[in-house]
Order: sequence, then structure tokens, then C-alpha cells
Amino acid sequence: MTKLLPVDPAEVRARSVVRFAEIPVNAYQLDLGTEMAMYGAEGLFGVLYDMIVIREFESMLEAVTTTGEWQGVAYDHPGPEHLCLGQEAAVVGQALELGPDDLVFGSHRSHGEVIAKSFSALRVLGQAKAAEVLQGFADGELAAPGEALGYETPEELAENCVLFGLLAECFGRRAGFNHGLAGSLRAHFPPFGSMPNNATVGAAAPLALGAALYKRINHQPGIVVANLGDAALSCGPVWEAIGMASMDQYRTLWPASAGGNPPLLVTLFDNFYAMSSQTAGETTGFDVLARVGAGVGPEAMHAERVDGFNPLAVANALRRKRELLESGEGPVLLDIVTYRYSGHQATDSGAYRTPEEVAAWEAVDPIGAYGELMIHNAITTQAAIDEVRGKVQDRLRRILARAADPEACPRVDAAFVESVTFAHEHVETFDVLRKAEMTQPLNDNARIKAIGAKVRKARDDADQPVSKLKAYQLRDGLFEAVAHRFSLDPTLAAWGQDARDAGGPFAVYRGLTELVGYPRLFNAPVAEAAIVGAGVGY
Repeated sequence: MTKLLPVDPAEVRARSVVRFAEIPVNAYQLDLGTEMAMYGAEGLFGVLYDMIVIREFESMLEAVTTTGEWQGVAYDHPGPEHLCLGQEAAVVGQALELGPDDLVFGSHRSHGEVIAKSFSALRVLGQAKAAEVLQGFADGELAAPGEALGYETPEELAENCVLFGLLAECFGRRAGFNHGLAGSLRAHFPPFGSMPNNATVGAAAPLALGAALYKRINHQPGIVVANLGDAALSCGPVWEAIGMASMDQYRTLWPASAGGNPPLLVTLFDNFYAMSSQTAGETTGFDVLARVGAGVGPEAMHAERVDGFNPLAVANALRRKRELLESGEGPVLLDIVTYRYSGHQATDSGAYRTPEEVAAWEAVDPIGAYGELMIHNAITTQAAIDEVRGKVQDRLRRILARAADPEACPRVDAAFVESVTFAHEHVETFDVLRKAEMTQPLNDNARIKAIGAKVRKARDDADQPVSKLKAYQLRDGLFEAVAHRFSLDPTLAAWGQDARDAGGPFAVYRGLTELVGYPRLFNAPVAEAAIVGAGVGY
């Protein structure tokens, strides 16, 4: 209860100063021996491989969208496609330190995020488990095309499924990850921890907060990542989510067994442009996005700016921040410097920036630079890199041909859309193995007893109106329903303004504090977007 947190006037009126934690900027220094010991030559080459796959996938989509053809395969696809050309190192470096239990909520520039996260999950799960997941997904709708496309190894088969599922989704096809109903902007694959992406700028933050709350409240493994662009930091829901993730009550009121703050990592892929406007220098007042962490808690959100053109620098930062998140010391903010070569979408000419600026970034291209590092240290050769790129292009050509074929890969019909619009299911609980934790038996609760004594009809036996003091009221029905669900479902949690202690508006929740402890019931800040968005994410 907040009565446990008295506000001492002598303390809060005392003279002092606020000091801010330092925020590192591009602090990573390469030690290839350490990286080799951690990932091995195969793992380090895998980083390059994933970046090449994403670059070729996006280049293919750009060509199809702007010219209607790629590698001899014609397809009229008007888009829009929001591409991450140039940002490959940032997403691959991030995924290198994420497993299937870690969840990533992305923005609409997320094809690379989906591929990187899925490929990372494939490696962690191993051949057998990955095959089981892919074959069981949507009654084999991903596995069948993956096999039909041809493959030399089980790993290639799994990658076929991922790449085909994503491209078919971009094209609105039934065999896509989400049956063509999510499209390019919202494509996702939950079995591998790739959660719904979002075209609404900043919306990933409250959704990821809710998922992080679910993990913390229900003791689930893994962390949750909200991937945002630099423009999202101007959005209210992002600030609301950060504020709610940083609440003191996780450490002051919640039991230590809850684990501390929700494991939320807010990642800003800082490519310096919000559509056509620049963030730093034009539409914001901070030159380094990471500095905003100084406004949130004494630890400044453990904020850091990272060179996103170096995948190993990103992976190093993820590894260090993950330890903080798992120990309940979040949330964490990472400002990852990157750059997009293409416009806001494939048909954007990019007239708002100079060719010289784009060329300067292309001169330090992350794939080229990382490839040179691998060659210089005898991990691979240019011939091997060229061979990989050729094989990836050949595979993508076959995937494109199948995804663009209306007979081999049809769209959904109205009957299918109707069949998945409503679940028509009753879910008693999302965890059948646990019992709901209550601070007292339901029937011992004073409010439950008081409601039980009320008259549940409008007129008494003498046909006289029942007194309002004795009559069962709407708020009583709401309380009974909420309390009943709390007693049945151990995963149920509730938060909102004045939900605890004060009893909520119209005293609907009066008595719930005595019935349900932290963290299943708690007060949220006055942040409606975060309250509702976190509910959806939860």
C-alpha cells in the first residue's frame, strides 16, 4: 500500500543538487580474440551471412517495387515497402544476443528485424526443434513451400521457410507468416520471438512494456525489446511507456520475488531521418538521443549510444544490458547509430538529402567493412563471400517467383477472413499448471461478504422498492466479476489510475487491495496510452 511510502517534508525540502550518470558514446573497442572465443569463426561468419541475406532481400523488394522486376522475375507490386538498406548491422548485432524466449516488437522498417531474429532463433533452437516449429505452423503452410523451393541442408530449408513466409506476407498471400492479413508493415512470426510490428510510430513501446510485464509477473524467461526509430522519441506513448517501466514501486512495493522492473529494452535505431525531416539538428533539441535517459531515474536508464555500423559493438551492448534487465534493473535505453540508404519508402526519391551524404555513409558500408575484417583475419575469403551472395540471390529469385505466382501462392478469400475474425473460444486461463495467488480466500473478503448480503432485485417481497443502501449495484457486479476472474486465472493482472488502495472510480475496486497483492494489482501513472497499450501487449 502507498501508506508504506510516507512523504517526509524535511527530506524533500532539503537543499541538494541532482547529479546525472554518464552516458557512454561509441565505447566499444574490438578485441577479436574475445569475440572469436565467444562466437567462434562460424558464428562470426554467420553475422556476415545474415547481413548479406537482409541486404539482398531488401534490394530485391526495392527493385520489384520500383521497376516491377528482379533477376528476370516480373511482378507488379506497388508497395509501400519501408526498407532497412544500410541498417543490417544494427539488427543482426542485436539478434546475435537474443534467443527464442526474447521478444522483439518492431516498427514498420522491420524486414531485417524479422529475418535477423528468426535466423538467430533457428540457430539457438537447433535443426530438430526448428523443423518442428516450422512444420507445425499453420498446418504446414510454411514448410511445404520451403521444401518445394529446394535446399541442400536442413538449415537452408528452415531459412527458405522464413524468407518465403516474410515475402509472401509482404505480397498479401495466404501462405505468408500472417496469411497476408498483416502485410509488409506488420509482418511477424511469434514462434521465433518476432512479435507484431507496427506502422504507428512509437506504438511498439507500450506493447513491449505489456509483454515485459507479463514476463515479470508470470516469471517467464527472456527480455522484451521495443525497436523504434529516432522520430519515435517525440511520441507521447513512448515517454509514457518509459515512465511506467521505470516506476519506483517495482522496487519499493512489489515483493523481491517479483524480480524488479520489467525487462524492457528500448532501442532507438537512429538513422537521423524521420521521413524527410532530420531529428538531430532540426525537429528535436538533443544531439544524442541517448541523453534523454538522464531524465529517467538516477541510472539514466543505463543509456548508451552504440555504433550500429559495427554488429559486434551492438551485440556487446546487448549482452551487457541484458544482465541488467534480467536482474530487474531496467528499463534500458540504447541509441544505435545507423543509416538508411533508401528513402522513407521504396518510391521515395530522397531529395531532402545530398548524394554526397549518402555516398559518405556507403563508403563505410557495414557489410563491406565487416567482410574486410573477416578476410583480414583469415576467417573467410572474398571468393567465399561472393559465393554466398550468389547463392542467396539464386534462392531469393526462386522465392520471389513462387510468392508472386497467384496459383502457387494465392491470396486469402472472404470465408477465411471471416473464419479467423472471431475466435469463438472460451479461455479459462493461460496457465493451467498454476493456481491463482490470492492474499485471502475469496469468501473471506469483507467486500464479498457485504455484497452477498445485498438484495439482487429491484423490489422486495412486499413489492416495495429496495433501498439503495441495500440494493445490489452495478459496481458490485463489476467487482464480483473481476474478483472471480482473479481467483481463477493466475496470469490475470490489472493496473490503472487509482486501481489500488483508493478503490478506483465509484469505489468499484474497493476491497480488491485486500484480496490481490502486488504485482497482480497496482497503480499506473496518469498515462492512458501506456495503460491501454501495455494491456494489449500483456
